[in-house]
Amino acid sequence: MERPLFSRREGFIQTIETENLMIRNFAAEDGPALLKMIVQYRTSPYAKYDNPWPADPEQIKGVAKWFAEGDAYLAVCLRETGVFIGFVCLNPEEKGAGAVFNIGYIFDSDYHGKGYVTEACRATLQLAFDKLRAEAVVTRTAEANEASCRLLERLGFRVIRLRKESLQSTPEGKPIEFMAREYSITREEWKQIV
Repeated sequence: MERPLFSRREGFIQTIETENLMIRNFAAEDGPALLKMIVQYRTSPYAKYDNPWPADPEQIKGVAKWFAEGDAYLAVCLRETGVFIGFVCLNPEEKGAGAVFNIGYIFDSDYHGKGYVTEACRATLQLAFDKLRAEAVVTRTAEANEASCRLLERLGFRVIRLRKESLQSTPEGKPIEFMAREYSITREEWKQIV
């Protein structure tokens, strides 16, 4: 893996508190909670549309350590208890003039349907536009993942392109193809909804 694009030395350490959540930098100690969530995620119907995740505890421990070395991946915890429920990431994109970031997220399915993903993504978008001076934030998801599509549209993202993708293969080596929706929200669009 390459080093994260943000490093702690650049001063991007963040703790964001929302009504229900604390969004903070990853710590290497988040490995066991990340492992539990990723094992669960790998069994979801949408995991086949994502880059493959390791399930080996040592590999996930390495992923958590790598996340902790930078600031692009942020742990999302319940504010009251500190329980890890997922993560959001905000990775810089190389797309010409202006800062563009790619947002992503995975949450423990035990916490789906409670508004936490929306709350975490909204806070992360606020960070991107206010502190990081992003011109736009982009993302993509499988069209079949209707819940994620609805979430992104509720946040103000608009579809900018549909395209066929394949990130994994079947055990027989056949690519798993799917239709992906690419989304974007600009700084001006964000200002109109906050």
